[in-house]
Amino acid sequence: MADKNIVFKPYFIQKGRGPHLGDFAYLTDENGDTFKADITMNGEGIAVQKTGELPKFCLNVRWNVEGYGYLMMPADNGGECYTPDFSGTRVYNLNYELARTRVCRNRRRNDQFVRDGWTPSREVQGLTDLSENFLLDAENSTISSETRARLSQKALLYALWAGELQEMDKARRDIKKNQYRKDFLFGCDSRGYYQMDSGLFLELFKDVFNYATITHYLVGDFVNFEPDEGQKHFEERDRLLDDLRKYEITVEGRPLFWTHTWVTPDWLKRKSFPQVLTYLEKHIRTVVGHYKNRIQGWEVVNELHDWANELQLNHDQTIELTRFACDVIRDVNPDIKILINNCCPFGEYVQKGMWHEIPAKYPQRTPFQFTKQLIEAGADFDAVGVQVYFTAKTPMDFISAIERFEGLGKEIQLAEIGAPSKGITQEFVEPDTKDFSTMPYEWHRHWDEELQADWLEEIFTYAYSRPLIKAANWYDLIDGYAFLKSGGLLRSPNGEKKAAVDRLKSLQKNGS
Repeated sequence: MADKNIVFKPYFIQKGRGPHLGDFAYLTDENGDTFKADITMNGEGIAVQKTGELPKFCLNVRWNVEGYGYLMMPADNGGECYTPDFSGTRVYNLNYELARTRVCRNRRRNDQFVRDGWTPSREVQGLTDLSENFLLDAENSTISSETRARLSQKALLYALWAGELQEMDKARRDIKKNQYRKDFLFGCDSRGYYQMDSGLFLELFKDVFNYATITHYLVGDFVNFEPDEGQKHFEERDRLLDDLRKYEITVEGRPLFWTHTWVTPDWLKRKSFPQVLTYLEKHIRTVVGHYKNRIQGWEVVNELHDWANELQLNHDQTIELTRFACDVIRDVNPDIKILINNCCPFGEYVQKGMWHEIPAKYPQRTPFQFTKQLIEAGADFDAVGVQVYFTAKTPMDFISAIERFEGLGKEIQLAEIGAPSKGITQEFVEPDTKDFSTMPYEWHRHWDEELQADWLEEIFTYAYSRPLIKAANWYDLIDGYAFLKSGGLLRSPNGEKKAAVDRLKSLQKNGS
């Protein structure tokens, strides 16, 4: 380790074989935005090194808490963030810092909720008291570092459970208080129409969802939309749209512009930026004009916040393109709801310096920074899409990320939600031969259909409880075709429902 740095020393007091500490860490600033930093990891711990100007920061690291999960955890100095002081090396007990961060977050949320008239349940209060007491024990100055770590680990375990139950208790209380939301959109991607018997699809879909997205990926879709420039495939989508409208299902089209490597045809990659704008205007006028008011909303850009950037656009170009696209949509149909969709709400890719698989040529922004810049630039859009795929984060941390967007004054949609129903997710794909029993579970236990249902229930419950969140959209429907491996709500095209379907119907019934 260097002579002048901040070190977070882990104490591996877990019983299992692990791994207990991930090999990737990143920093966020006081606002919660990730920034690229010089971080090293070895047997001594995680070292944050001084290279240039370093703001106050929060460390995010993957840590195994047996009894809860192996997840990315923040250490933020009890909510104050760490102040860089490089007069010499300063060593922190990682276990204690993780525990103090979570306990203090729970305190702040508790105070906020109590001011709103909420009262903690006996279970929440009991778990909270356990976490507070173990943390207090860990603060005893006479104990060894390892004893402090053991006590902190217990404090962290109970704080994680307390925080999760606290959020769900408050959400359910708000649902009862606010009562039925007639216009809330329970959604799912509708490509299952092509992947199973269309009649069976419609019967199952309308029973659960009142909102559908129809994809228009140029290539890489189940039915490509424009594999050859100028030859758009409306027929299949028109048929799907007509059938959805028979059941008065609200429909969003997506996306009008997405340049991930999976969906970008070679002919688009060869265009200059002015040529891209010319194509995009023609594309929008043709597509939005074709559907008129049959499609009520459009996702104008997807993941353009320095993540999906196959065309390697710079910051000014992404802002100009998005603002231009919004203006064209308004000109074609002023009644359309316009959504900006963002992935990776924590912005970890900034530390990695990658546009998915491409090294980033320009400094990267988080989704929040990108969205704020769009608003400051005068882009005319209505809604912000936040993706909530399970990516080794706690529900509480997703909630914190979502609530940052509420401050921007736009409608929010949880545009893509997903979790697996077996195994462990690692960026959505794993070999079937992996023996999951030899590895720590990510959240509560190894994934199964009921745990997938738990994730759906918690995210949809939270969404339904928040007035600014107008829609929650699962992505997508059928195993074997789902983007997230084993992430469908049906086991196969034969239509066997997983537990998550029943859980969603129960939420809808109780919410009404």
